[in-house]
Amino acid sequence: MQHVPLPTDAVQIVKETISKGYLPCTVYVFGYRSSSSSQCSSLSIVKNDTIIIHHFDLLVFSNRVVANGGSNIANAIAERSNKTISATVLLHKVIDLATKQPGQKWFFNEVLLGGQRLCIDSTAPPFILSTTIPQRNYDLDCAFWLKCVAVANFNIKAASESLEVNVVLCKIALLHVATVQIALGLIRVFLGYTPREYGLHYLLQLCGHFTELPVQVFQHQTVVGIKRYKMLCAPPSLLHHWIRLAACEKDFTILLVACEDFLQLANALVEKEFNGWNKLG
Repeated sequence: MQHVPLPTDAVQIVKETISKGYLPCTVYVFGYRSSSSSQCSSLSIVKNDTIIIHHFDLLVFSNRVVANGGSNIANAIAERSNKTISATVLLHKVIDLATKQPGQKWFFNEVLLGGQRLCIDSTAPPFILSTTIPQRNYDLDCAFWLKCVAVANFNIKAASESLEVNVVLCKIALLHVATVQIALGLIRVFLGYTPREYGLHYLLQLCGHFTELPVQVFQHQTVVGIKRYKMLCAPPSLLHHWIRLAACEKDFTILLVACEDFLQLANALVEKEFNGWNKLG
């Protein structure tokens, strides 16, 4: 992992936000990227204000691990920074370092050795319990990817071939499941990591650590594009509560094409990565 200069003010906000609810803890930055956006000021006729948006990929070790805790931390960071800082947070207990899963152990080792540490819990410092450098099981990761593709294909086909009317939200739920599987497979292939949280937006943000594919395919910054992205990210569990299942057929059609493109482009990306693995072998 290549160390890059981190913005001091943004790092301070990240540290303070995490420390507020998760001390004692250890925090590593294993990825950072930034983007700029223009915001028109009502007080200025001549120019727009340029805002820098910071994004951190964080591995946090704390005993206070709760369901969707990583997303909760990310939301708190966004709120505290007035949405100028976003984060993908992997929240774990130190005992998770004793995992038997090769890819997970390899990922943790990579972050502990190559990540940029923001703070450390001196009472429970993280370290890998191994006398040798953890190695990945490429065959296992390849098999996992093929499983993800099979599940994604099944759900995309079921959605596209359905003749039911007035159940567009059901068909979009199938696309959601397919996209989650593709994202999980990409994360496993490129990071060796198995997430503890499964929110689609969360997973696609984590994919942003190694590819811009999710942004290119899904996150079109228009009102209608954002609406469709939110429709795709809505968890299927909401079907337990919704009464109406109808929605605009055009929204489904566009999301269907996007999911098909995502799978096709992801397959090409993974195939290229597999070729690199073969050269290593």
